[in-house]
Formats: sequence, structure tokens, C-alpha cells
Amino acid sequence: MNNSLFKKLPFVFFLLGSLFFISCGSSSGGGGEEEFEFKSSDLTNKYWYASTFIDNSYSKNDVVIVYRFNAGGDLYKQEFSGRRDTEVGTWSLSSDNILVINDETLTAVQEWKIDKSSTRDRINLKSTSGIRTFHTKIEELEDVSADAFLVKNVYLKPDGSVGEYKYEFVEEYRYEFAVRGENINSVKALVSSEDEFDLVKTINSENKSVWRINEFDATKYLNEFPGEKLVKFVLKMDSGDEYKLEEIIYNKEISTLDHQEIDTDHNTGSGLLSLQVEWERLVEDDAYYYVQVLNAEGDENNPLFTSNWQPASSAQMQSITLTETSIGEFGLALGDSYYVKVVAFTYEEGINPFQGDIHEFNIQARSQFIKSGGDW
Repeated sequence: MNNSLFKKLPFVFFLLGSLFFISCGSSSGGGGEEEFEFKSSDLTNKYWYASTFIDNSYSKNDVVIVYRFNAGGDLYKQEFSGRRDTEVGTWSLSSDNILVINDETLTAVQEWKIDKSSTRDRINLKSTSGIRTFHTKIEELEDVSADAFLVKNVYLKPDGSVGEYKYEFVEEYRYEFAVRGENINSVKALVSSEDEFDLVKTINSENKSVWRINEFDATKYLNEFPGEKLVKFVLKMDSGDEYKLEEIIYNKEISTLDHQEIDTDHNTGSGLLSLQVEWERLVEDDAYYYVQVLNAEGDENNPLFTSNWQPASSAQMQSITLTETSIGEFGLALGDSYYVKVVAFTYEEGINPFQGDIHEFNIQARSQFIKSGGDW
């Protein structure tokens, strides 16, 4: 038995030594936890996103917040819907992890304590008024954008004469929306507390999902140019999560396409077909143009073909020629009726598509006219 005991003693001494080592190692300077430190460099050179969603009302200020903390102390806020950054104030981080955000678009300076559970990709903020969490990424919003703009439409309207087929050309504005994202389940566009639109899912020429105004709401014209307008979008994702984005329509009008100067012509035959469209340029030098081919119902949400956009040339009369690269590319067979939609549009202030700006969802206003193309 004595031999057995002595054989076990080395293991007992090893176990006691290990416990002593662990006990000593668990204390740091007298038993306190290691001091948490979140450096300024952990905040800079990245975007921080926070969702503050409460409900789907227009009045609640609960949109997705996006901040960028520049190394020099400048604070930028991004309008997430159109990815537009604006300098809005300053920020600072103290040695005791107090983050001060002086966002001049808000009424008060924010002071947040960065909780020790934060990481380089997530900051958990606490204050006397509540908590907030910012992330460097909200994955289901990565491909999301939301644009709101005005459409100035010229269309034919019966003049009310009894027993006669007389029409007058009318110019009116309406709202238009384009919300993109492959993980969206539903979208509401809120123009005011009383005016909202349930958008419908469509597929664009690049086979991507775009949520737009439905055909019935597209007939709700405004009596006059509405000026600047703050629009909010409520997005419900496939995951069930909800987000609110906001977008500004700026106080900038667009002139009217002269419908009398719009002409179309296409070649006929059994081979590849082409369509030439001509119109008079607008007075705006910053206008761009494209043409769409629509089906026999004039369905704007599902165009058969959309040309590339182009800037105005110096000529008074502008033109685009659409040519099939394969027979039936436009979705039309010989004898099918169709419509041609001519669109002039302007971008929001400061957007230059030739300098790499994200312009697809920064439209300010659109002027358009739809006319019958006859039979294909």
C-alpha cells in the first residue's frame, strides 16, 4: 500500500500546483478585471448603422441612422436611402469611453457610454435615456436603396364634350418610387401622415426586383408642384425585421417634354427590327434621356425594353435608335401594338453620374410622354 501511495503523490502535488497557478493567474493587480479600452481608431474609417424602428407611422423619427466618424473629429451622417453623406457636426471619445456625438441636425448633444461588451464591429451604447447599438453592417440591407422623385406627365384627357371625341393635353405631377433589394417582403411609401402608398414588386430590365407605385395610385396626380418633401419608406424584410428609411425630394422643377415634337419610326420586315425615336430637348442642360417600349396596355412597371440613358447633345432635336440584337428581343411580333415612352430626367443636386456617383437612386424629377407606336 505504501508503494501505491507514493506513486499517487506526484499527481497530487501536480494538481495542487495547478490550482495555485490558476488562482494566482486570475487576479490582476489585486483581483480587478482588466480595464476595457475602445480606441478612437476602432471607430473611424467605417460606417456605423443603427435601426431605431418603432412603428410604420410617418410621424415617428425612427429611421435607420448611419454615422461616419472621421479621424479629425468631423461627424458625417448618411441618408441611407440614396447613400448621400452630409457633414453634420463633430464627435469625440474620452479616455473613460464616453462617446460624445454633436449632430447639429438634432436638438441636443448625445453622450453615450461605450459598454465593455462592444467589439470593433458592434458598439453598445448606454445613457440615462436608454441604449443603442451600432453595427458596421446590417446584412439584409446591404443591397437596399430607396428613391422618391416627381414625375411630370403629359397625357391626353377627354375634354368632356358630349358626343365628340375631343381630348386636351394635360401636364400634372405625381409621385414615383423605386425601392431595390432582393430580401424585401413589402414596402410602404409615406409622403405624409395621411398620404401613403403600398408599393408593388416589379422586375427591371436587369432582372432585379424594384418596388414601384401601383397602376391605380399612379393616376393620383397633384394639382401643382409640391416643392420639397420628406418621404419615408417602411420596409418589411423576408426575415420579418422592419426598417424605416427617409428620402428628400428637393425643391427643383423640371420642364415639360413637347409631345408635338416626339416622333417614332421603325423598319418592318422579317429580320432584325429597329425603332428610332426623336424629340426636342428640354431647356435644362443637366437633363438626361432614355426611351422605353411598352406593351399594348402601356404597362410602365413592366417595360418590354429600356434603352441606355444619354445626356443631351447640342442639337435641338434629340434621338435614340433601338435595334434588336436578336429577333423578338423587344417581346413584339409583327402586327403587335405597342407604346413608346420618352423620358427626360434630372439628378439630385450634386450628383454627377460621370464621376462615379451612385446615381441609380438619386433621381430628382422626371418628365415623360407616352404615345402609341402603332403596330410593330
